[in-house]
Amino acid sequence: MPRHHPIPPWRCLAVAVALCLAFAAGCADKRPPTAVRQPDAPTSSSPEDVIRQTSPTIASGNAPAASYQERGEAYYRLGQFELAQKDFEKAQSSGSPSAESLYDLGAAAYMRQDYDKALKFFSDAVAMDGGMGRAYNNRGVTYFALGQYENALADFNTAARLGGPSEGAALFNRALTYQSMRDLDRAMADYDRITAADPGNVAARNNKADILITLRRFDEAAAVLDAAIAASPSDAELYFNRALAREALGQYPTAMADYDRAVRLRSNFAEAYRNRGVLHLRLQQNKEGCADLALACRFGQCAQTQKAKNFGMCQ
Repeated sequence: MPRHHPIPPWRCLAVAVALCLAFAAGCADKRPPTAVRQPDAPTSSSPEDVIRQTSPTIASGNAPAASYQERGEAYYRLGQFELAQKDFEKAQSSGSPSAESLYDLGAAAYMRQDYDKALKFFSDAVAMDGGMGRAYNNRGVTYFALGQYENALADFNTAARLGGPSEGAALFNRALTYQSMRDLDRAMADYDRITAADPGNVAARNNKADILITLRRFDEAAAVLDAAIAASPSDAELYFNRALAREALGQYPTAMADYDRAVRLRSNFAEAYRNRGVLHLRLQQNKEGCADLALACRFGQCAQTQKAKNFGMCQ
């Protein structure tokens, strides 16, 4: 869910006025809602070994529910969510239905983006166990994916109130939901609550900076991103977002340095090449700007390259 912030036209060089007016910069994607799943029981076996060990018993037709559950967890760990869901369904039908098995089914369905089915499984899980915070959290994430933000908020509130391992995820997800609903004060209050409890939570700092950029509070955004970068100095998105704030403040050399760092950390970062290219053009560094826009186009961001060509700035 990228956000876009127009570059003020009065900062553009005369030769590039139309190009700058047409250009929009945006923060790197906010971290998405956090779905949680009960960790599988510790095991020394790899998922592949588990599948090899359980499959012959399952093929015999006499496997207990635990075998299906174990193999389903192995498939889930491998990201093979359709196979995981089939095994979780078999485990549920072979044994006694439980909130845990319904929860696993919901998690697999969610990862397959089958949100209607995930919603049903998570609802069945909380109907069976009203204290299962992670099921409320994941149902909230599913509501979020469906754009049903009020329902998502209600579930995140319940998950946060219940506490436990999913409380932090629920608070983050609630903040992101407020942000998506444009209730920015509440969103920032939740992000502040998260970082007070967990100063190393880079996702919360990044999303708060996104709000501050939206509000044109660029100095504050840059300060928040300074702290995030100190905690996670290898995160390309953080440098990209700080470059946006610094560029808006007219701090072009430090903005350029941040774009440089972003592309060093992620060599295919199309948006960073695009923004750096436009900044080069603004500074009348046409050779460097056109080279960056060509790289941006190679990685899927071609609009600004074509605009520059239309204005005779790049061949």
